[in-house]
Amino acid sequence: MAAVTAVLTSAVMVAGAPSSSAASATVPVYQQQLGNDCEATALRMVLAGRGVQVSDQDVLGRIGVDLAHPQAGVSGPLSGDPLRAFVGDPNGSEAAGTGFGVYDPPVAQAAQSYGLSVAAAGQGISPTQLSGAVAAGHPAIVWVDYNWRDVAAGSYTAYDGQVVPYAGTSEHTVVVTAVGNGQYLVNDPARGQLQISEAAFDAGYASYGDMAVIVE
Repeated sequence: MAAVTAVLTSAVMVAGAPSSSAASATVPVYQQQLGNDCEATALRMVLAGRGVQVSDQDVLGRIGVDLAHPQAGVSGPLSGDPLRAFVGDPNGSEAAGTGFGVYDPPVAQAAQSYGLSVAAAGQGISPTQLSGAVAAGHPAIVWVDYNWRDVAAGSYTAYDGQVVPYAGTSEHTVVVTAVGNGQYLVNDPARGQLQISEAAFDAGYASYGDMAVIVE
């Protein structure tokens, strides 16, 4: 916990939109309902901003949960594919290997199943592209390192043969709602609404290859 506090002290200011930012449509801040389901909560926030009220469990039902392959970071028959479904128990633990998370394809598909239009999804969405979309009123669900570090990602082979990018047990998902004055305003399912410095955001965002789902 000390490492998290140190990063937040230098990189984060709480609440309030960046003063020169063009903010997206109002996106409420929700606390994640399970221990490890930040991706579901991030999409739930975006859905609420578009007038769709659901629970994290509803969202997970659309995303899909793979309890049979709960591991991540190691190759093998019990290693899940977050490009296909939520890996393991959404109330589990990354560190204990009982649950991990899910990447952009299932989240984008779940968003579309609720009637949202997805402007872009995947890795390689640059901070410049992301900022432009948010300024145009399109909230972005992004994958970051929880401690806002640039973690050198490795990979593992899942049960289905998919090579999965992996940056450790601090995978996290937040919603970017505004950008300006070198700051990103994010709705964090674990910590509430935060301002993240551009340098810290770019570092954390790089850990998952600039992975995002941008909603129109």
